[in-house]
Amino acid sequence: MKTKALFILLILILLNPLSNVIAGTSIYKHVDKDGNITFTNRRISNAQKISIASFSRNTEQSGSHSKFRVKNTTQKERDTMRRQILEKELASEEKLFSETQSSLLQINSNMESSNYQEKSVQLKNKLFLHQRNIAALKKELAKL
Repeated sequence: MKTKALFILLILILLNPLSNVIAGTSIYKHVDKDGNITFTNRRISNAQKISIASFSRNTEQSGSHSKFRVKNTTQKERDTMRRQILEKELASEEKLFSETQSSLLQINSNMESSNYQEKSVQLKNKLFLHQRNIAALKKELAKL
């Protein structure tokens, strides 16, 4: 008898319009004074309530993405411009890497300096950052 009552109570809760709140399906969109957008399931003052149905896969697949399509020529122009920017950044990073490397070699050859170790560590850290940036830029260029 208790399980039957619990089962009926569960069905009533699921059919209740308040079940959206209980299930956490209410989504709020808040735009602050700086233009930052926050989506949350908690009510925020001046936030707009958004229907979960608007996020369903069926609405996305029904053609809502088609308004975001870009012509192939436009995309190729963007990719070309992006490639040029990345190549400039890569050349700059490689130049900074070689300059830092030569500075490190110079300091290593002149070990009499009072703050030799501190400068050496700083330059090694700088060298590592340039290596990381170069690897990231090459990875991005490979994607184009």
